[in-house]
Amino acid sequence: MDIAETIERLVTQDGFEFVVCEMKGAGRRRLLRVVVDHPNGVTLDQCAALSRRIGEHLDALDAVPTAYTLEVSSPGVERELYRLADYQRFTGHRVRLRTTVALNGRRLFRGRIGAVRTGEGPVIVLCDETGAETPIALSDIAQAQLEVTAEDLFRVAEEKRAARERERGREAADTRP
Repeated sequence: MDIAETIERLVTQDGFEFVVCEMKGAGRRRLLRVVVDHPNGVTLDQCAALSRRIGEHLDALDAVPTAYTLEVSSPGVERELYRLADYQRFTGHRVRLRTTVALNGRRLFRGRIGAVRTGEGPVIVLCDETGAETPIALSDIAQAQLEVTAEDLFRVAEEKRAARERERGREAADTRP
């Protein structure tokens, strides 16, 4: 089992989603970056606890033979998209992405994920502000991340507020005689 599989198993046992793990740098500057998510968000205390657990486990296995710094974090609101499942999950959301090759003379794109087509090779259909669609092969995407607007943040906050009110209503109904 490689390091990423080991870490994925540990974080999913605790109910978190494993997003990605990357080893960056060299020598004394090696950084093992682990990104996790959870439907209710990820707190700093949860990241610290996961960091301790992952670090202890990797050290016990001697999985990383050199000195390294372990960083555990949440993906943040402008999270990067790595897998096909990420694009499917965030269909309808705004993204900015960079391609490995020029498409129509461009390598930088912004828009909403209009669709994700699977088949011989996955294709992300990006819709710009005019409604024009640009199909981009997943294999041609070098980097992509969500692009969050203030409107998006207000909408998410309102959805969370409404969910809390629904939960309070259910709890009150459960306590009635």
